[in-house]
Amino acid sequence: MPLAIRVQFLAGYSGREWPPSPARLFKALVSSARAGWSHSNRKAIEESLRVLEQQGWTKDTKLPEIVAPHAWRRIPRQRRFIPNNSKNWPPERKLNPEKSIDLDEEPMAGWELGWDGRVERTVKDIDTLHAVRTVWYWWPTVETSHVPIIREVSRRVASVGKGEDLAVLDATEVEPAADGVRWRPAESGVLLEVPEPGCLAVCDAVFSGGPGELPLPAAGVRAVKYASDARSVDRALPTIVLGLWRNGKRYSCDARLLRQVVGPVRHLLDEVRTEVLDVLARTPSERAAMEALVCRVLLGHDETGRPIAEPHLAILPLPSVLGPHPDGRVRRIALTDLGGDDDPARRAIFETAVALLHGRELLDNGRSTGIVLGMEPDEQWLRAITNSSRTWVTVTPLVQPAKELTADEWKRLVEARRNAEQEPAKAAARELHLQKRRRELVERSIRQAIVGTEARIESIEILTGGSLAGVHIASQYRANGYVGETPKLHVRVTFDRPIAGPIAIGRGRHVGFGVLWPVEDDD
Repeated sequence: MPLAIRVQFLAGYSGREWPPSPARLFKALVSSARAGWSHSNRKAIEESLRVLEQQGWTKDTKLPEIVAPHAWRRIPRQRRFIPNNSKNWPPERKLNPEKSIDLDEEPMAGWELGWDGRVERTVKDIDTLHAVRTVWYWWPTVETSHVPIIREVSRRVASVGKGEDLAVLDATEVEPAADGVRWRPAESGVLLEVPEPGCLAVCDAVFSGGPGELPLPAAGVRAVKYASDARSVDRALPTIVLGLWRNGKRYSCDARLLRQVVGPVRHLLDEVRTEVLDVLARTPSERAAMEALVCRVLLGHDETGRPIAEPHLAILPLPSVLGPHPDGRVRRIALTDLGGDDDPARRAIFETAVALLHGRELLDNGRSTGIVLGMEPDEQWLRAITNSSRTWVTVTPLVQPAKELTADEWKRLVEARRNAEQEPAKAAARELHLQKRRRELVERSIRQAIVGTEARIESIEILTGGSLAGVHIASQYRANGYVGETPKLHVRVTFDRPIAGPIAIGRGRHVGFGVLWPVEDDD
């Protein structure tokens, strides 16, 4: 018969992976089973734990499926210092002269639970709130006699994972509900630890060991790839808004000079790469594997430093288009991982980098500017760019992904315009060809940005000036390098269904061009 263990987290989850690995649950059950209450029933409990330990190894058994809510990486705002009992083991270890122990810094990060990371703040119904905090582990085949024993053990568990991950557990034979994200073992996906034969013995050895004994190697577990079905739900790209501050006051810059703010922020991202690795990678093998991913996510470069074509972190300057006095100047930037989706590894890199950027000063070719990045206290901006809407307009111009016409076609168009009075039909045909090509390129950029949403484009309106107050004419924006090779223009696009932001389109969408803003639907 099936076995389902429900884990309801009471105050979020602080582990490094999401969802919590089956090995964390197993170790929590072992810890509960080794308490004094279980002395009279130790043999039966031992047999039931052996069954969970061997799932996926013995005949007719499978690894558990996991049904979990969406989770949003919590920004680490605090630090704590924990003993490092494995670093330079005595007598070589250099002891702290006061504490007589080495202390390592650990950022207090974690996960906010909810469909979009902010559900817990707005949910009114208590049953719904419990649902967005609950993770289910489901085994399809477990002998019936073990279910009540596992239930008794699980109900005495106080936490799953770290000590602060307080949880309430229960076990049942009912399959979990269909809502939530379902995670299953797959050929590719997120690595989660699962117990293997011998895990119970390792746990017992750790629990019975004294503080002066050598630490045991990380044995008794193996890494298994789990994939989710999250692509069937609305995307929730990791996004944060940072404000620009100088001397405790808002700093603003001209939106037409995007490089003034984008360039220094990219430089800071390059600076914090090593710090991100220090936080997330604890072993040399982990660091080597993660270093390439950090570079791809934060900078959009491969291992050799060359630009990659896949989506990565985008820096989106936000012109002031809200409030009673919109002037279009940039006082805030949004950072979003356009390729993030629900990959926990990418989210961890993104959130750690954002936390490290807080309080950093922007430099201009190595010179101090006095401009500091700070967490934006006004969530109105974050809600605006992550809102769902059918109609979106550009607040920084779209840069066409390719040239609209060849040199010969431009020459023929200029000639046709010159002779428009004598040959109006020929001039109209040339203009129609330009408009058709222009629309094709715009549509290509939009489709690339909304891939995976299943939305269709209902209408596209191409403009020279912005349709919101404070947005400048497209031709006034300065663009160098590859983003200066093709035309710039503003667009207004309407879809057949609401789409959640942030959305950036066209060439240079990772460096501030083509930022779309949601507007009220006309209907």
